[in-house]
Amino acid sequence: MRLGIHVRIAGGLVKSLKRAEALGCEAIQLFSGNPNSWTRRPVDVAAAADFTAKAAELNIHPIILHTPYLLNLASPDDTIWNKSVDALYDAVERAPVMGADYIVTHIGSHKGSGYEAGIRRIAKAVRQALEAAPQPTIALEMGSGAGDTIGFRFEHIADIIHEIGEPSDRVGLCIDTAHLWGAGYDISDKTGVGDMFDLLKRHVGLSRLKVIHFNDTEVELDSRRDRHFHIGKGNVGIRGFRAILNCPDISHLPAIIETPAGQTLEEDHKNLATLRSLYE
Repeated sequence: MRLGIHVRIAGGLVKSLKRAEALGCEAIQLFSGNPNSWTRRPVDVAAAADFTAKAAELNIHPIILHTPYLLNLASPDDTIWNKSVDALYDAVERAPVMGADYIVTHIGSHKGSGYEAGIRRIAKAVRQALEAAPQPTIALEMGSGAGDTIGFRFEHIADIIHEIGEPSDRVGLCIDTAHLWGAGYDISDKTGVGDMFDLLKRHVGLSRLKVIHFNDTEVELDSRRDRHFHIGKGNVGIRGFRAILNCPDISHLPAIIETPAGQTLEEDHKNLATLRSLYE
């Protein structure tokens, strides 16, 4: 499995790779734009070229872009929905310039309009965004299930992909261990991990899985809450991460840690070292 972190791009794209290099990352994730704003800066093509060249030199791949947190692809509000589509479209458009293979995006909430209406909005948004460029793949990130959100069950992802229709060959899945736990999937041991993957295969298909986010959590199982914690220090625990890491069917996938914001290089090192120690 290609382990990495979510890198911060303050100070420049190439500078963001210094932390990844120091940690021995094999893959990285970064935001496609300001995570808490609708405004975006144009891509600096020269900086992006330097970034992709340096990442190739360090053998860091894939590069994953994560859309801003504000997106709600299921929103019944046309203003919010159009801004969300525009931000996803922008991420897809940036990806070839950034050398990115995958766009990870949160899915959103139907805000009371109903599950079916939300599914239609999500599918339409993804179809429009895919028009921006012939690559990359959009990986829909499963959530923890708070409020009226869609996408915290594998059945939801299956419904979205079915509704998208023909361009769905460019639509994949991102699972987050903290989100899975919050949504009620008990992945704290080998049996639970096996059951989770059986459901993924049944409803979505393992080939759709493109990215994994590794985060522990202290919330209760099926709490519908999203709280990230350090690897092995929460309820997913060492046994859960060991079972996922050693699943042979996904050994080629990138796995990104998104442990609590503001962590130091030492904390990143500890989290990655913990994961690396679990290989069998």
